[in-house]
Amino acid sequence: MASIVVSGDVLRRPCGSNVATHLQYLIGLRKLGHQVVYLEDRGAEDPRPAAQAAPAVPRAGLVLMRDLLRRCRVDVEVVWVDPDAGLVGGMVWPQLRRRLSKADLLIDLGGHCWIEERSLARRRVMIDVDSAAGPLDPGRNQLEHDVYFSARRDPATLPEADWLPTVPPVVPRLWYGPPTRAELPLRVRLDAPDAPTGAGEGGSRGIPAGELPALAGRISPRPWTALPAGDAQRAAGLIDAGWSVRGEEELDASLSSFRAGMLGSQALLAASGAGAWFTSLDACHLAAARPVIVAGGELESWLPTGSGLIAADGLDDAVEAVERIQPELARHAAAARAVAVRVFDFRVVLPGLLEQALPRRLQVVA
Repeated sequence: MASIVVSGDVLRRPCGSNVATHLQYLIGLRKLGHQVVYLEDRGAEDPRPAAQAAPAVPRAGLVLMRDLLRRCRVDVEVVWVDPDAGLVGGMVWPQLRRRLSKADLLIDLGGHCWIEERSLARRRVMIDVDSAAGPLDPGRNQLEHDVYFSARRDPATLPEADWLPTVPPVVPRLWYGPPTRAELPLRVRLDAPDAPTGAGEGGSRGIPAGELPALAGRISPRPWTALPAGDAQRAAGLIDAGWSVRGEEELDASLSSFRAGMLGSQALLAASGAGAWFTSLDACHLAAARPVIVAGGELESWLPTGSGLIAADGLDDAVEAVERIQPELARHAAAARAVAVRVFDFRVVLPGLLEQALPRRLQVVA
C-alpha cells in the first residue's frame, strides 16, 4: 500500500461542506489500506505579525477532525504546522520530514499546501475541490505539482495545466438515513451570483436566474435553497415567489447540519452551472438516496442518467423531471443510491485517481 499525505484547509474552515469533502478522501484512502496523514499548514494567505508570540492554532478544527476520524474508526494522524513557529500539533519536525520523505504521494486538496517540505514527497497531486475557499491562483504554488485533477467539465476557468477529469468520492454510509418522502421539500442548489460559469460540455448554463422564482408555482413540493446572509435581495425575491430560504452559514455550520439539509429534502435540483461542475453536495445527495436533477450540461456523455439522476434542459424540463419522480419516489431514490455506488463510491473513484497519480512501480505495490 502507498504512503499518502493529504493536505487541505479543513482545520481552519471546519464548516460542514469542507469537513465532508476532506473526510471522504481521508476515510476512503485509509479504508483502501493506504497509510494516511492529514497535514495542514497556516498558509501564506494568513501571515502572522512578528510581534505575536504564540501561533494561532485552529484548536476547534483539530479536535473536530480527530474526533470524527476516531468515531469513523479510521487511523489517520492529523498534523498542524506553523512554518514560522515550528510544528505545533500532531508531530515534531523530524517526524514530519521523515513522513514526507517516505510519502509516495502528497494530495493537495484545493491548493493549500505551502510548506517547503512538501517537495520531499515523491509525487505531488492537486485536486480542484468545490469546497475550496477561493479560486485557484496560477501565481502561487498551485502549479508546482506533478498531476492535476478537477471535477469541472469546463477547465477554462482553471489555471493553465493538463487537468485530468475526476469526480468527488463519497463514503455512502456517512449519508444513510430515513427514506425520502413526497411531503419533504425540494432542495435547489444555486450558484453564487459572482460564481464563474462555464458552458459545460453541452453549452448550457442551467436555468436562467430570472426564471427561477417561477419554479415555486409550477411544482407540488415547495422549493427551498440556502443563501449567504449578504444575498438578502435575492432571498427576498425568492421568498415573495413562494420559496423557502435558509441561511447558508447556519446550514453549513457543522457536518450534522450539512447532513440534515440533505436528509430533510426529498430530492435535489442543481439549477445552474452544473454542466461545468458536478459537486460533492450533488454526489452526497445521491448517496443519501435523494434523486438529483441537473439542469444544464450533457450528463449523458459521462454519467448514467434516467433514474435517480436526471438531466434537464432548462426550467420546463426541470419541472417535468420533478413531477415525474413524485409518483415513483422510492424507485428513483434507490436508483440514486445505485448511481452513487457505481460512480462516486470511494472504492471506484480513488483507485482510478491513484492509478493516474502514482508511478507505475508503486501501482503494482499498492
